[in-house]
Amino acid sequence: MKWQALALILLLGLAQGYPLHASNGIVDCTIFGAFKDPWTAGDANADRYMILNVDLGLMRANASDSAPIKAVYSLTDGNDRVYRNAQDLTKDLGPKRSLIGFVVPKEAIPKTLTIDPSANVADGEQFSLSFNELTNSTNENVTMIYYGVLRSSLYDNRKNIEFDIGIANNGTKKLPISANNFTLVDQWDWRYSGSKQNNVNRQAFPTIDLPPNGSMRSRLVFGPLSSLSRPVKLVYAYSNNSSLSLDIDSEGGLHSGDNAPQSCNECANAQEDKTTLSGSIKATKARLAKVRENLTGNESKKENDEL
Repeated sequence: MKWQALALILLLGLAQGYPLHASNGIVDCTIFGAFKDPWTAGDANADRYMILNVDLGLMRANASDSAPIKAVYSLTDGNDRVYRNAQDLTKDLGPKRSLIGFVVPKEAIPKTLTIDPSANVADGEQFSLSFNELTNSTNENVTMIYYGVLRSSLYDNRKNIEFDIGIANNGTKKLPISANNFTLVDQWDWRYSGSKQNNVNRQAFPTIDLPPNGSMRSRLVFGPLSSLSRPVKLVYAYSNNSSLSLDIDSEGGLHSGDNAPQSCNECANAQEDKTTLSGSIKATKARLAKVRENLTGNESKKENDEL
C-alpha cells in the first residue's frame, strides 16, 4: 500500500485561503500552501513528529533582477517554539519556488515563518509571514476544529483519508463521540461515514461520551473513497437533529467554517505541552470562555477554538 500526504491548504486547516504574502521591500515571499508527511527517520520518537512541508516562492521585488536568493527559514509555532528548516527536506520546484520541510511535533500549530536573506546584505533584513487561524466552527453546544490531513492511502483505485480533528463540549450535557457521528462530503455531495478502522500501532477513533467542558483530539479515518472524490465538508452530528460542519475544500480557495470564525486574543497565553494534550485543553477552555461570553451578548457571534 502506498502512503502519501494530501496537499491541504492548511495550514493545518487554516481559516483563510492561500496564497500568503510578505516582503522586506527587497525580497518577496509567497506561501502557496502546506501539507504534512510522516517522519520516518528511524528515530525512536518518530511517531511523535511529522514533516511540515511549505510550498513557497522567493523572488526579488525588482523583477528585472534575476540573481538567486539565499535565505534561511525558521518556523515558529503557537507556543513560540522555533524549528529550523531541514536542508535534506528542501526540494526545488523550479526557479524561485521550493518545498521546504520542518520536523515538528504532531500537535504543533504554525504561527509564523521567518525568512532571513541577510547573508547577502543587499537582500535586506529578515522578515516574517504570519499564518492564519485554524478552520473551526462553534455554537453553544460544541466546537469542532480541523487540523488537517494526517495521511492518505491509495490502493486499487480506492483511498482512505485520515484527518486530525478536535471536539470540545461547550454545553451542559454529555456529547456522544464516535466515528459514526462524522460524515465526509465530496464535491458531488456524496456522503461517506467515519470508519473505526486502524492499523498496527495506530489507535482507532475513540467511542466516548464527552463530558461538559471536556475536549478531545484524535485521528479520524474515512474510506474507502473513490479516487476521484475530493473532500469538501466535514460534518459532526452531535444529536439526532443537530450537527456542525466545516468547509475543508482544498481547492475551494478558502478554509472557513460554515460560521465565520473570529480571532480570540485572550487565548494567546494558553500553552500546549510538547508531548500531551494538557496544554491544548487549557487553550480550549480559554477560548470557550470567550465563546460563552460572546454568546451571552450576541448569539450570532462565533469564536475560534484551538485544542
